[in-house]
Formats: sequence, structure tokens, C-alpha cells
Amino acid sequence: MQYNIDNSSGRPVFQQLIDQVKRDVALGRLLKDEKLPTVRQLAQQLAINPNTIAKAYRQLEQDGIIVTKAGAGAFVANLDSNLSKAVRKKLICDELERIVVDAFHMQIDRATLTEWFENAAEKFNLAGEKE
Repeated sequence: MQYNIDNSSGRPVFQQLIDQVKRDVALGRLLKDEKLPTVRQLAQQLAINPNTIAKAYRQLEQDGIIVTKAGAGAFVANLDSNLSKAVRKKLICDELERIVVDAFHMQIDRATLTEWFENAAEKFNLAGEKE
């Protein structure tokens, strides 16, 4: 996988990396049990501090996106989520709230935001109504 860092972005580098890994998993570019580059390899490729990569990998592991195996590296986790429904809801709602706050400050109306959400859901083949 090829990752890119935008140094002009207001988003921290470790968060940009997290976003890209999550996106690649969601799009099926990274599959279950696929090995990620080592911290050292990725730090060299992106010319950034290895601690930044390690921080991103730790967060991805806490989020259940990857698993690390001592001496073997980091791998895409089995995403048959072990997270409870309440935890998943909190994680997604927190992220949605952040997006709504950004939209408010950018003066993006609800209809436009809803349209963009629907387009993104369609792009990722997000299933329709459930429950």
C-alpha cells in the first residue's frame, strides 16, 4: 500500500495514516490478515518519525482495525467486530458529531451534508436499513 501525508493539512500525521488505513480496509484494498508495512519501513517511506507510525498503529489496534503479533508485525484484523453495539455506536456518533460541527463552521446545510453522506455510503457499498 502507498500512503501519502499532506503536510499542509491541519490533521495530525498519525491521524492521516489512521484515516488511510481505515479507508483501504473499508474499500477492500486491505484484506483480513494482510500484513502492513513495519513501523521502520513506513517511517522511511514517508520520511517521518517512527514514533508517529507507532502511535497510529497503536490507535488502529485499539480501534480493532489491526492486530499486532510480537516479532511478526501488524496485520488487518478480523472485522467481525468484537465491539459491542454500544461501543460501535459511540465511536461512529463521536465522528459524526465532529463532521457536523465542521459542516456548521463551513456553513454547509443539512441537505447538502445528507447528500454527501448518502454518496459516501453508496461509494462504500454500505448496506441499507438494518434492524
